[in-house]
Amino acid sequence: MDKYKTIAVIPARYASTRLPGKLIKYEAKKYTGKFLIEHVYEKVKTAKNVQEVIIAADDERIVEVVNQFSGCSIMTSPHHKSGTDRIAEVASQLDVDFVVNVQGDAPDIRGTMIDALIETMYTEKEAVICTLANEIESKDEFVNPNVVKIVLDNDNYAMYFSRAPIPYVRDKDNEFEFITKEEKIDGIQGGKKTTFSFLKHLGIYIYRKDFLLAYSKLPASGLEDAEKLEQLRVLSNGYKIKVVVTPYTCEGVDTPDGFERFIERYRTRKK
Repeated sequence: MDKYKTIAVIPARYASTRLPGKLIKYEAKKYTGKFLIEHVYEKVKTAKNVQEVIIAADDERIVEVVNQFSGCSIMTSPHHKSGTDRIAEVASQLDVDFVVNVQGDAPDIRGTMIDALIETMYTEKEAVICTLANEIESKDEFVNPNVVKIVLDNDNYAMYFSRAPIPYVRDKDNEFEFITKEEKIDGIQGGKKTTFSFLKHLGIYIYRKDFLLAYSKLPASGLEDAEKLEQLRVLSNGYKIKVVVTPYTCEGVDTPDGFERFIERYRTRKK
């Protein structure tokens, strides 16, 4: 592992569309003992195969908070259109081989999840990106457009990502319907064998640095624009994305209700 240098970059945008300032909201510090971005930073630091963790900020207020907990941050342009562009700016300044992208609003991330990605990428010959997926637990998740679904091929390369409920199971009452884990026991559904699981995407990636720097120059696709999913640009341009299925999930905190759930979970842990 030591022959490669891998860093983790946490893109930290202050002006979040649905919950501005969430990464440094004082309520998190007051009730859980740490800011939201601080929880994420400390979790990422537990990954054994990451040599450095950097918060890529777009606002001095984030930098000030990171300094309070002695974290490492770099000020980046406020004009980036995506978190991918923001981490690319950081990577362009450093001599590294691989770059892990962890969302700043993912406090449930585990170091072991990141290590699984890194270990897969170090032996991967075809993919330019590796990412994580977790099995969908309920029909509510399956039909929720904010939960991104993935369909894989037999070698665990991504075939497609979508906000729609995929794959469609034609022979189950001719409608989009979720097959529960109980129904998949022994691999039988409706008298036929199932060879897949319903998977949701967890927005954690590892990139080869050279591809990360080239990504922004790739032509965008109509699919990317329709689904509002950056990773579809990668697939549309013929590149491969390897997917590691993890038993752990990692809920992003991107709405007021989600922030309250985060507070309640971590307030309980603090006690």
